[in-house]
Amino acid sequence: MVFVTSAGRAQSQARIDGILLELANVGYVVSSRLSERLTRFSWEELTAFRTWSLAALSGQWGADRKHTPLFRKFPDGIPEDTSRLWWSKVLVHFLQAEDQPCLFCRRKGSTHVLDPCRHVVCAHCFDGANYSACPVCEHHVNRSSPFFLASPVRELPSEHIAFKLLDLGQDEPAEARALFLSLCARTQALSPVDRDALVTIVNEYATEVLDWVPPAIPVRENVALVLGTLFQRLSGAEVLPLAKRFITTATDVLRFIAVLSGTDGSLLRETVWRVTSHTAPPSRFWSRVASVLGASPPAPTQTTTRIPIRVARFRMAKLPRSLRRALLVLLQGMDPDCLVEDMLRHRSYWVWVGQFLHPQEYAKACPNVARAFQIVRQKAPDGTPAPHFETFNARLERAAIDKNIRSLLRLFAERPGEFARHLDHALRLAEDDATRELVVEAFVRGLPAMATPVLVTLLFHLPTRTQKAAVRVYWPKGRVAKGVSSADERAVLSAVNIASAVRALENELLQRFGSKPKYTHCVVDEQLKTVMVPFNERTASKAAVTLPRGSRIPVPEGKIVRLFLHWCQPQRGVEGAGDEANWRDTTDLDLSVGFYDDRWQFVDVCSYYQLKAVGKAGSLIAESAGDLQDAPWPDGASEFVDLHYEQGLNEGIRYAVMVVNAYTGLSFSQLERAFAGIMLRDDASGQHFDPRTVQLKFALDGENGVYLPLVLDIRQRQLHWIDVHAKGQFEMNNVETSKTAIAKICPEFMMYFESGVRANLFSLGLLHAAARCERVTLRGPTTRQFVRKSGESPVEFHARLLGQVADEERFADFTADASPALALLYKGDIELPKGSAVYVLFREQVTPTLSASDFLT
Repeated sequence: MVFVTSAGRAQSQARIDGILLELANVGYVVSSRLSERLTRFSWEELTAFRTWSLAALSGQWGADRKHTPLFRKFPDGIPEDTSRLWWSKVLVHFLQAEDQPCLFCRRKGSTHVLDPCRHVVCAHCFDGANYSACPVCEHHVNRSSPFFLASPVRELPSEHIAFKLLDLGQDEPAEARALFLSLCARTQALSPVDRDALVTIVNEYATEVLDWVPPAIPVRENVALVLGTLFQRLSGAEVLPLAKRFITTATDVLRFIAVLSGTDGSLLRETVWRVTSHTAPPSRFWSRVASVLGASPPAPTQTTTRIPIRVARFRMAKLPRSLRRALLVLLQGMDPDCLVEDMLRHRSYWVWVGQFLHPQEYAKACPNVARAFQIVRQKAPDGTPAPHFETFNARLERAAIDKNIRSLLRLFAERPGEFARHLDHALRLAEDDATRELVVEAFVRGLPAMATPVLVTLLFHLPTRTQKAAVRVYWPKGRVAKGVSSADERAVLSAVNIASAVRALENELLQRFGSKPKYTHCVVDEQLKTVMVPFNERTASKAAVTLPRGSRIPVPEGKIVRLFLHWCQPQRGVEGAGDEANWRDTTDLDLSVGFYDDRWQFVDVCSYYQLKAVGKAGSLIAESAGDLQDAPWPDGASEFVDLHYEQGLNEGIRYAVMVVNAYTGLSFSQLERAFAGIMLRDDASGQHFDPRTVQLKFALDGENGVYLPLVLDIRQRQLHWIDVHAKGQFEMNNVETSKTAIAKICPEFMMYFESGVRANLFSLGLLHAAARCERVTLRGPTTRQFVRKSGESPVEFHARLLGQVADEERFADFTADASPALALLYKGDIELPKGSAVYVLFREQVTPTLSASDFLT
């Protein structure tokens, strides 16, 4: 959606066509409404539109960066024998000297000394028209050397493109307000993309936002994000009245301070880096190689290792005395015991923040706050021990250990949200049918006070608990997803108890969704059965297409899968390297693909140490565009791997795993930028990076050494988006060191998501359709329509939708009537009436108005 005004005379169609062509080159076409508006722009307006629209859209898909791999002729020009190439580089490194004949071809005058690495390379033995960096060390060097020859300009490849639509927006402030309210209404933590959107709106419309803020914001992190950002833009006098309305707990105060201090308010531990330096003796291997070659032995090297340390503190913003006093007064106004309980939940942070709030200065005016800090610090100002305080969790744990169900239920009545999260455990603690029935009855009574995302999770989790799970997966809190798996050692639950709870959950959700705006018609794509409902969104990777973790999408036949990786080191170098980084003190990321068979036995690899994966019959399965070992600012570096996945079927390969490894240098989070993704290409020639063909593009983050974004099931032609990190090593990560972890993590996570334990968007869409609409169209191989019968309740209509007994079946596609519709689409390839509420995964011609998370509010 584009918001523009126009105030000039008409422009020539040639100028408009030029801009439209540039937009098409990054994968976008404009609607007739927007095209007509562009013709009325002044020259200045048209130039400005071209500049910012191309910058924004190119950046969305990574086309605003240079993407030149090590081998510029890729997919041609890749050495057949990686081992032979490696030994050639070793010999050049140790033995090739300036002004001497080439070691290999014996030619004179064909060698060149590259700057700054000082390697001497032969223009006859290494193709200067193919390499973009030093052929020996694979670092970027001065390309003005005569060794580097010009290569032909690569044009856009010949591709079949599904363009994305740009449409004309009518009222930017109204749309911004609608998006702001939508984000505020979310009932779970925001994804990084949505968090950025919320902060952008608050910064752009700070004064207006004061009037936009709704009466309630369910997620406390979002409260802190809004208030903290407003406080950075406006005066305290303007923001504090609003803050007093929303800040009701000690954790609210802590989150507010955290956002003011520049964090996201999640209160996850921050990362600090401990830098250690030591002199490493030359390796025995390289010393032996030098000895055999008669070269000088390698010198000891100064090695710097950066170790991530997680701490419960952040760099505090300067807090004016008036603000400190106001925050302490807010804390004083809270229930004394609730205040202590809440502060103990984040004890380490409060010990840190207390050093800046100085609560003892206001001990007389705020005695409850002074007492709370004594308990948190575990001592009074005079050094005596603080009084003992028993928390809610301690009481809950004691009741669970004693299997005192009635005590548990009394505690859960105080906090229904905790009941929802502990229902499975409570049912396992109950020792007889009567007690289990008591637990279910208490759970049903507390349903109205429980959050919608938790209820949706339980609705799909509980039916799987009648038998042992093949694998159990936990999702620890963190900035990136590091799922932990184990065997399922839980006792199974009674089918009778599950059925009672599921009926109550379904009724409660249908009632909640029924209170939302009604529509005559709802359209739901059956392809959304394999697209998961978002969960743990705080850890989701920033992505151009928001594909929820655990989703599976089809990969079309006949396409070349081109994986890409791009990263860039910070401008001022790495920590501890001074103002300008030494050229050797760099960051090396590696893009690889590991291949596995049906039983997840390792078969082959395409990586920096094996540039081509070739089957026994000689068929090319995958090839790498080469390994760049640094990414200097501002251009960075890019790597590619082309995957001819259909060739792998004949070689016994079932799974291809994309792996991004941090080999040496900075972690993902410390880089200036880092992203990766996948293109689906018809034409492997032409430009290496074609934004029109990018299907997924996602940011890299975190401090872990191995990132596993996706798995391709070659036989099923499905892409599994798993989006998880493995700890790996501090450095030297590759597929070889990670293949055991890969063979455990990938199949277990795929099995977990395929088990039905997590909700999918198709099933969630049916709940909304049954609760809110009179007519439902399910789009699949056959398009089916359902019409609500006279007197048919949402529960009955939902049962009929689940039973798939349609009123009408046809092969023709959906055609909308004039009234707005509710739609959940896999691809935006249909026209919908104006005013429709739409979620769409792959946008194409449809501009979405909803995200997947909006269906959980």
